[in-house]
Parts: sequence; C-alpha cells; structure tokens
Amino acid sequence: MAKMRPGEKLKVDFNMNGQPIGDHRATLANYCGALVKDPLNAPLYEVEQFSQIPQENKDKMWQLVLDKFDIGLDDDQEEEERKKKYMQRRKFIMESLNKKYRNFRARLKSAYYDTEETDEDRLKEENMPNFVDKKDWEWLVKYFGSEEFQKKSQRNIKNRSCLDAGHTAGSKSFAQKAEDMYKRDKVMPGLLDVYEETHLTSDKLPVTQMASDALNEMKRLLEQRKAGEISLTDEEIYAKIKPKGKRNSRDRRTGVSPSITSLFGEFSECEKLRKEADKAMNEAAEAKKEAISANEQNKILTKKLKDVERENKVTRHFFEKFLNTLGYNLSEFNMDEDFEESNEEYDNEEDKDEEEISGNDRRHE
Repeated sequence: MAKMRPGEKLKVDFNMNGQPIGDHRATLANYCGALVKDPLNAPLYEVEQFSQIPQENKDKMWQLVLDKFDIGLDDDQEEEERKKKYMQRRKFIMESLNKKYRNFRARLKSAYYDTEETDEDRLKEENMPNFVDKKDWEWLVKYFGSEEFQKKSQRNIKNRSCLDAGHTAGSKSFAQKAEDMYKRDKVMPGLLDVYEETHLTSDKLPVTQMASDALNEMKRLLEQRKAGEISLTDEEIYAKIKPKGKRNSRDRRTGVSPSITSLFGEFSECEKLRKEADKAMNEAAEAKKEAISANEQNKILTKKLKDVERENKVTRHFFEKFLNTLGYNLSEFNMDEDFEESNEEYDNEEDKDEEEISGNDRRHE
C-alpha cells in the first residue's frame, strides 16, 4: 500500500453475494484493520462500541477505502444498479470496520488487561500498550472492569462455547474458499459442500470430534433425502447438524466473519428461488387437481341433469299416450318423433360435454 502511486487503486472483485474475493481481498481486510487502530478514525475514549463512533469518522474511513480500492461502484451504467451496489458495498465495509474494531479492543484486553492482576499494575507504564494513548488506556481499564462489561463478557464467552469447534479455512473467508472450489471443480459449491471442505484436514479427516459428529449426521440425512425418506433442504440439514445452542444471531449473513453462513446466509438466494419455484409448481399441481375434480363433478352433475330431463320426457310421452287412450286425440303432436328427437338431442349434447371437458383437461396439463 505504501508503494502505491497517487490516484492508484487496487481492484477488488466481489461475488454474487457482495463479498470480496480475489487477490486483493486480504489487502482490503488488512486496510480496514489498520484504519480502526488509528484513534483519529476510531476513538477508544468513552466509546463502548462501534455504533457510538461519530458518523463523520465513519464517512472518513469509507472515503479512505474508496481512495485506495476500486470496489466496482462504476461498473454499472444504470443509476438504480449503481445506487444498489453503493449501499451494498458501504454496508459491507462498515460491518468489516465494526468487526476489526471489536477485534482490536479484544486483543488489547487479552494482551494487556488480562495479563495483570490489578488495575494499578495495568496502569503502570511498562505494562501499557505503547501504541495507545494513556488517557484512552485508563478509560479502557475502567470500562473493562465495569459490571456492565463483565456481564457482556460472560455472555460472549458462553456464546463462543456454542460455536463450531474449529475449521480448516484459516484466515481465508468462506466466500474465497467457495470461489477456489468453483475454480477447481468448475461447479459452484453448495452450503454443505463448503461445510465439508472446511471441516476436513488435508488427509480428509474431521478437524474435531464435533466436526466428525456433524459430518456423519450430514451424511445420514443426505442418504435419507436421496432415498426419498425426507425432503430437507441444505439449509435445514445444516440447521440440524450445527452445534446445539448456537444462536442464530451469530450465523452472520454479511460475510465479514469466518462462519459457514457468512457465505450462504440463513437461507441462500438459490435456495429461496428453488423454494419459490417448488411452491409455484405445487400450487399449479393443486390447481390442476382442483380443476380436474371440478370437471369430474361438472360431468357427473351434467349427466344427472340429462337423466332427469330424459325421465321427464319419458314421463311426458307415456302421459300423453295415456291421454290418447282416454279419447284425447293428440296425434298432431307426433310424440314418437318428439321422443326420438329428444333422445338424439340428449346424446349429441352429452358428446359435446365430453369433448369440452377433455379439452379443459388438456389445457390444465
């Protein structure tokens, strides 16, 4: 970075989820880490968390990132797409700065606060971090020892105990790991593919016993799904195999932390689209069943109606014959021909109904 010429920028590529990949991914992450270590950008004094940093400081750090990196804001011609990408990139950078800021403070605590028994020892010049202002460190020592912070610290320790024990991705993000798998296999990996890849050693052995249990359970569920015994999605399978008690809020969707859901989120876009497509297909199938059922009911009702009409005509025919036997001359009505024509008309209408129903069936198919 120090050797870059004025106006020169490093190009950073992003995947479809808005996560940085490629050669300068790590450089961007390291630069964000350097920014938050400067108290002129991210002050420590009387600041408990990143959200309390003044907005002008955040805007300054955002602009410093834009000065050094080309993050693709000018790649799109359409104004709407440019605005969307701007918001997505800024959100990612802010969350990355937030994470780097938390990590920086956590390292200060572990390396300089936890190593001493008393505040008096922590405030001795030889025990203080030489890259932190004395006033800032005095406030941090007071804050780290507060009851409020201790409660938060214990809660975080408990949450950490619920996290998946170990993976083999190292400092490489899961977004980059998925990109590497895609370049190697020429197929975009799924959620469970990345989970398996990052929880096996180079010898194809589970990195921990917890990972071994999770992978065995994953294999069992996948076999059941293949056999048609269950219909769980990849995300639902992952939800079953991840450590019990792991909080959903820690499955980060933004891609700034090395968690399996940092790449795919709680539900990936592809899975959402697949679910929507399945839902549409199921709705279409249900509509088809309902249409076929309605046609069948209509066919039955039409036949019953025609039968009633035929019975009425037969009754009328015999009634008129009966009247003739009583001396009434009704031959001018030609009842035999009327009866035959009625039967022929009924048969023709019944055939027409059959053709109409068959046509409806073919349209629904």
